[in-house]
Amino acid sequence: MSFLQRVRNLFQLTPAVVIDDGQQDLFRARYQSFRRLLSANNAALDIMTELEEASRGHRHFGMHFVRARVTAIIAKVFTMVDNMQALAPGKYDALSAAMRSIQEQIQYELEYKKDSFRTEYILDLEDITALDIDDVGGKMANLGELRNVLHVPVPSGFAITSHAYMTFMRQSGLWEEINCLVLGHSMASYFVAKPTTEADLEDDEYTDQRIALLELCSKIRGMILNASVPAELEESILSGYDRLCATEGQAVHVAMRSSALGEDSEGASFAGQHRSLLNIDRDSLVDAYKEVIASKYSPHAMMYRYMLGIRDDDVIMCAGCVSMVSSRSGGVTYTANPLNASDQRIQISSVWGVAQGVVDGTATNDHFVLEREPVLSIVSRHVPRKESALACSDTEGVCRVSVDPLLCEQPTLSDLQILELAEISARIEAHYGIPQDIEWVYTPAGKLILLQARPLELLEAQAEPRLLAGLSPLLHDGQTASVGAAHGTVHIVRKDVDLLVLPENAILVSVEAAPKWAAVLNRCQGVITEQGSIAGHLANVAREFRVPALFGVSGATTTLVSGQQITLDADNRAVYQGMQTELLQRQPERPNMMEGSPVFQTLLRVNQLITPLNLTNPDTLEFRPSNCQSLHDITRFCHEKSVHEMFNFGRDHDFSPRSSKQLKTIVPMQWWIINLEDGFTKDITGKMVPLDNIASVPMLAIWRGIVAYPWEGPPSLDGKGFMSILFQSATNANLEPAMASTYTDKNYFMISKHFCNLQSRFGYHFTSVEAMAGPRTRENYIRFQFKGGAAGLQRRIRRAQFVGEILDEFNFHTKVREDALFARVDGVDQNFVESRLEILGHLLIHTRQLDMIMSREDVVQHYKERILGQLRTMMRAWEGKL
Repeated sequence: MSFLQRVRNLFQLTPAVVIDDGQQDLFRARYQSFRRLLSANNAALDIMTELEEASRGHRHFGMHFVRARVTAIIAKVFTMVDNMQALAPGKYDALSAAMRSIQEQIQYELEYKKDSFRTEYILDLEDITALDIDDVGGKMANLGELRNVLHVPVPSGFAITSHAYMTFMRQSGLWEEINCLVLGHSMASYFVAKPTTEADLEDDEYTDQRIALLELCSKIRGMILNASVPAELEESILSGYDRLCATEGQAVHVAMRSSALGEDSEGASFAGQHRSLLNIDRDSLVDAYKEVIASKYSPHAMMYRYMLGIRDDDVIMCAGCVSMVSSRSGGVTYTANPLNASDQRIQISSVWGVAQGVVDGTATNDHFVLEREPVLSIVSRHVPRKESALACSDTEGVCRVSVDPLLCEQPTLSDLQILELAEISARIEAHYGIPQDIEWVYTPAGKLILLQARPLELLEAQAEPRLLAGLSPLLHDGQTASVGAAHGTVHIVRKDVDLLVLPENAILVSVEAAPKWAAVLNRCQGVITEQGSIAGHLANVAREFRVPALFGVSGATTTLVSGQQITLDADNRAVYQGMQTELLQRQPERPNMMEGSPVFQTLLRVNQLITPLNLTNPDTLEFRPSNCQSLHDITRFCHEKSVHEMFNFGRDHDFSPRSSKQLKTIVPMQWWIINLEDGFTKDITGKMVPLDNIASVPMLAIWRGIVAYPWEGPPSLDGKGFMSILFQSATNANLEPAMASTYTDKNYFMISKHFCNLQSRFGYHFTSVEAMAGPRTRENYIRFQFKGGAAGLQRRIRRAQFVGEILDEFNFHTKVREDALFARVDGVDQNFVESRLEILGHLLIHTRQLDMIMSREDVVQHYKERILGQLRTMMRAWEGKL
């Protein structure tokens, strides 16, 4: 072709001859891999967000949550790696090795790491101190410490160890089977507070979730109770009992008490959550042991662990077998006021008979307060009428008996006993260095026996409360078990099934202050009971969870009505009708019960392998698979490189008109459409597709930019610009329009509803646009490349800078290398993507052949201001739509 003909063809397009080599099918297959990768990336990032939120401690979760989310995110990231390999076979093989390495580290953190337990099944109490806590649990370790270090009187007995528990669970096959049942049950659904309306009560799924939990617990407990204790372990338990009888000089009845690892520890008292069986004989010993083990899976114990973030695997159920002490009176001593950390006075609660009446909240109790300085002295007494008590039965267990009428209104302790009890309690507190919760009994002979000691949690002092002026309370009675105020809906609980329909913002009202009510405390605003005391197990848990509680309120279940709106003022022992906003200023902030727990610590360690992002700059040499240290790194790498591979594939491969439809338009250029999946509103049988049949959101946005302003043709050429073009036309074979060159191919849109890849070759320059514009913000992006021109290199470089300067004003991230411009946008909403694609469509048309005038800065600025003015008008129109 002559030189003159080349000049004539500068501003026209001539079709190129391209052979259909199946590139469209290959692109479509890679596009599907790309979409799967993006979908997996979106899901993985959602899970990361959920894990990060959980790590802030704003919600309860258990190991089921951690394992389920970790399993899900590993699956999603594996999907990304697999589809990355499909996009670029053999190019990113190192990703698989990085993925395996991170997965192995995560799995190590999730595995149960068994401590090295002592191999004895039984340890006699005389051989136990606090140092043996991992082998005998907190309750028995503390009892051994009292006996052998402080030399205070405790019952004789022995501990059934951690090793015994693990032997029983593993040899019976229960360990693996129960783990599968527990890990396969999501506790989360049970704990989500939900309004209880008529519709909710008819919601079978909602109720079934709670019933399923009760059924799970019942099934596991049944499995344990029906299992056989290994013969060697049974023999050891019975031998321990026989030694105990020899020590006592007679056959004795015993108490089988739970002593789980973690029980009676600071911040997790497990108060009343596990079973203790009192007054049992030798024949019932092994069954009683299984009852204690099975109590680990009571609904309230499982919920308690869940709410405190304690892993099921971490609760190793040891037990204590101690001689049953005959009890004239019993109770609990607090070495400080649990409701006011600054109040160091000793608090004593006591009842006639067995101390269980205090801790389970079923008995009316005396209450004594002692000052420490200058000498121990009793400063307060509360001695109500006590008509019943718990006592050991003649066979097994305990029963309720009537109190001798002569004792009903008498104090359960003499002053000398009160002082003795306070003195020994102060010694125990000094030994441990923290306030103590101590259970004790006095025998009929007047001998003090200590049954347990554990840390006592103290709350900070509250502002001086007062009753509301001018408003009479519905109730004004009882004693503050946990401080604060709360507004909510009365829900009267008389039996366990009443918990299944607990409404949102409930204030639980019941007769008993039963420890099992602790199961729902995290879903309650407050608690009111007719029985119970500050020393009871439920009071303990209410303080742990910062739930206002008022116990000992006469007539609460008859005065209040389910569904009634009330405000509980636990500090002033008052209950008001409706919402009293003034009081709610003292509503306690719920603590982060998860912080420091085993589950929480596991999550934090696992998150270090999942959520940190170390690969941030894709333009550095460090951005490679071998530097991926977290799953987030892998997702970042895959997302970045997948877009890169898709972009390059569309840019570097030719497509045939026979595999596409030509766009029917008045714009005087050839536009060809390849429909990848749902880019058309309906199927097209002919060779042409009208614009109104295009469903692709990003393509339509580009097209709006293309047609927004008519192109006024090429700029007026100066002499040097014209000669530069003539020189390029004469020397560059790629500018030969009759040849199949990279500068003369047609313009191809490859589209789906939310995806578009445009390869545009206008005359002397090449443009690529790829975008995702859909409802999921994290998947959305734009990639833009602009290169080439007919003028000399310096003019082409200036033109690339010119376009980059315009895009900088509209929040694109741009980079210019020689005469090539690269621009990107990531992670923005669909409206933003569409508006920026309109900008690119406009520039696609209106920057054609501007390289010819790039030596004259005044002309450059003229064109820049004109283009910017048009783009700003377009963006104002966009803002008007939103």
